[in-house]
Amino acid sequence: MQLRTVYLKVNDMQISTAFWQRLLDQKPHKQSAKWTEFMIGTNRLGLLLNDFGDELKGSSAVPVFELEEATLLDFMKRAIENGASVVMDGLKIEAMKSVVLSSPDGHEFELCMCHA
Repeated sequence: MQLRTVYLKVNDMQISTAFWQRLLDQKPHKQSAKWTEFMIGTNRLGLLLNDFGDELKGSSAVPVFELEEATLLDFMKRAIENGASVVMDGLKIEAMKSVVLSSPDGHEFELCMCHA
């Protein structure tokens, strides 16, 4: 397992991208209207546009763990057994290959088969 990405949910993509671009002194690795990604070493810092109506609380940061399929399913099962709940099951959506869970205290994290 490795930590692939941490992303921040943002309300204004242009303002947020400009801030992080200035702060990191680098241009985005990937950029679209709803997603911006900066490479920091081998990890990614992502910005996800909050166009789905979430009330942003705290840092709104979401760590993304990249796993192989069998390991992901085992890790997901263990997370649920330990009190996590499924927020969004993208494993049922072919293009997504990920699942978002919430820890018992409400912090979201994502498990993905999102290689490269």
